[in-house]
Amino acid sequence: MKDLLNYYYYIITDIINMQGSNYYFNYLNNSFCLYRYNSSIDILNEVFKLNNYMLYNNYPINKIILNKDSSIITKYGNHYYVLVLLKYNSHNLININNILNFNKLINNLPNILNRTNWLELWSNKIDNIEYSIKHLMHKYKLIYNSIYYYIGLTENAITYLRLFGVPNKNISISHRRVGSSTRIVDFYNPLNLVIDYRIRDLAEYIKSMFFNRIWDIETIINYLQKINLNRNDYIYFYIRMLFPSYYFDLYDLIINGKEKEKSILKITSYQEDYEYLLYEIYLFINSKTNIVGIEWINKKFRN
Repeated sequence: MKDLLNYYYYIITDIINMQGSNYYFNYLNNSFCLYRYNSSIDILNEVFKLNNYMLYNNYPINKIILNKDSSIITKYGNHYYVLVLLKYNSHNLININNILNFNKLINNLPNILNRTNWLELWSNKIDNIEYSIKHLMHKYKLIYNSIYYYIGLTENAITYLRLFGVPNKNISISHRRVGSSTRIVDFYNPLNLVIDYRIRDLAEYIKSMFFNRIWDIETIINYLQKINLNRNDYIYFYIRMLFPSYYFDLYDLIINGKEKEKSILKITSYQEDYEYLLYEIYLFINSKTNIVGIEWINKKFRN
């Protein structure tokens, strides 16, 4: 990595701290991270545009540094890397206030990295999985025995989207994923951003806190009571909570050989607990604004 930094960025440093597949170091009183880049190269120009937009408007974000060839990405061996200047370098974990403050960034956003079309994205997701299911039967029995349930939850979420429509306002700069292990330095990583409905991060954070057994149902409801949301926020928050991103993220890791299949049990073993969380969230939202519930969940836990 020293050779890469010297040749492509004219940076000379002797102390590099490797964490996972990323490299942290200091240079001229600034902190940097050389991130291994595993996402689509095709979206990098949009990532860079959004980063520049945020910097120009004084939004809090770390800064992508171009290499000597004015390229965002640098190939080294068999991998690609992006260098980022870390203005926000804390390795402390984020909290819910970080999310609520960040998701206020909703003014005049550029039409890039847009992930607001949940209906199309989620429909394509389950279509692709259903196409592959016959190949799972023998190799991934735990997945095969659970995946239809999570496809069903997704179909419930899609039904809601068709009922209420796809979000078209309160769009915010958001994160691909944010969770209980997200640090400040990760939160302000420009490579982790998308544009989506503003409750995306809140819902994904709560899912992570729940499945990692950090927050119980009472704690989650208490937090929701303190957050000022409008009717549309409540509706799309509930829809986002219905969508089992937590399962599909782990599914992708297992299929790609990055996790053992038994790790899916940390999701499926709390299946009924999560149903009850959805029921309690429905009751809370329905006390604020009238919405249609998921009948099979309400029937299961009503009285």
